[in-house]
Amino acid sequence: MTIAPRRNLPENKNRRIAFLLSVFFLSFYFGNEFGLFQSIWWIGALLFLSTILSYTLWVLIHECVHGNFSNSRNENHRIGRVLCILFGTPYQLAKTAHLMHHKYNRQEGERIEFIEQNGTPFFLQKFLYYLKLLQGTFFLEVAGGFLLSLPLSFSIPFAEKYFSRLPVQKAFFKQVQKPEIVRELRIDSFCILFLFSTAFFFSNSFFWVLGAALILRGFIVSILDHSYHYGKEIDDPNSSFNLSVPPTLSFLFLNFNYHRVHHFFPGCPWDRLPDQFAKSEDRMDLSLVRQALNQFHGLLPLPKNSKTS
Repeated sequence: MTIAPRRNLPENKNRRIAFLLSVFFLSFYFGNEFGLFQSIWWIGALLFLSTILSYTLWVLIHECVHGNFSNSRNENHRIGRVLCILFGTPYQLAKTAHLMHHKYNRQEGERIEFIEQNGTPFFLQKFLYYLKLLQGTFFLEVAGGFLLSLPLSFSIPFAEKYFSRLPVQKAFFKQVQKPEIVRELRIDSFCILFLFSTAFFFSNSFFWVLGAALILRGFIVSILDHSYHYGKEIDDPNSSFNLSVPPTLSFLFLNFNYHRVHHFFPGCPWDRLPDQFAKSEDRMDLSLVRQALNQFHGLLPLPKNSKTS
C-alpha cells in the first residue's frame, strides 16, 4: 500500500485562521451576552469587521472543498463542516455548488449576467440577476440547505420540476440528493438552525445587529464571487478575471482575487497563488472595486458564438 506524498500546505496557518474566525464569529453572534453592543460606533465597527471576515471564512471553506486546508481528507471535511455551520450553510451544499461551478463555469446557469434565449421574460431575468448579484450566493444556499433537508419524496420531485432544467442543475441535485449526503446535510442544517436561533434569542433587542450582519454577508459574498466572471468569455470553465486589491485585502481574502490562477490551479493553496501567478506570467485585469461596480451595468447580450445562442 502506497502512501500519498504530503503536499506543501499551510496547515498550521489554516488552523490558526480557522480558530480565530471561530472565536470572532461566536463572540459576535453572542455579543449581547458579552456586552459588545453597548455603543452604536462599536456595533458599526463589528458589522464592518464581520462583513470582511465573512469573505475570509468563505474562502477558507473553499480551501477545505479543494483539499487545500490539510493533508488529511478527514480534517478537510470536518473543519469544512464546522466553518460552514458558523457561516450558515451546509458544507455539502457549498462543496457541491463550488465543484459544479468549476466544471460548468460560463455555461448557462453559471453566467448570470447574460440574457438567455430560454423563454424567460426579460424583466424576470433582470430581477433574478440583481437578486443573485446582491444576495444569491449566500441566501440561495441557505434556502437550499433547508429544502434539501426535507424528505426526499418531496425534495426530489420538487427540484426536478422547478430547478433541474440545465445540465449544471441536474448534476448538482443528482449529487446532493444522495442519501448519505442528505443525512449529513440534515445534521448540519439542524446545527445551523440551533446556532442562529440561539444567537437571535440571546440578542434580545439587538436582533437587528445579527440580521444586518447576515444581509451584509450575503452582499459581500455574492457581489465579490460574481465579479470574477462578469462579462468574461463564455463556454470556458477557466474563464475568469484576476482582480487587483491592496495587499492587506488580498491577505484577508486569502488571495482569492487571483481568481483565474485559482481556476487553472484549484489545487494550489491560497498562500502560493501569488507565486503561481508570477510563474504563469499572468496579469491583473482590473481592480476588484471597479469590476464590482461594473456589475451594476446589468444584463449583457449573449455573444453570438454561444453554444446556446
